[in-house]
Formats: sequence, C-alpha cells, structure tokens
Amino acid sequence: MKTKMPGPQQLLEKEAYDAWFKAQVQAPLDDSRPSIPDEEARRIFAIKREKLRQGKKL
Repeated sequence: MKTKMPGPQQLLEKEAYDAWFKAQVQAPLDDSRPSIPDEEARRIFAIKREKLRQGKKL
C-alpha cells in the first residue's frame, strides 16, 4: 500500500500540532510549584467526589 506525500497544508498542521503537543508536555515539567504526594491528591479528590455525590458545590 502506497501512501501519498503530505501536502503543504498537512505539513503545516502537523508542525503546529507537534509544537502545541510539546508545549502541553513541557508546561507541567517547567511548573515550579511543589508536587502533591499521591495519597494527598487521592484524599482531596475523594472529598470532592463525595461533595458532588451529595449535590454540594465545590
């Protein structure tokens, strides 16, 4: 099966998507805020889930 060469527009779209994707990955890596331990994050989200189940606003 042969594939067609991508046209100029497709190349621009791919380059734009690649740049966007790399920026999305890099942003959290560059974030200087301290990390939250897994157990703390689980506790916070468990509280949020329970509030939502009870119909309360977050």
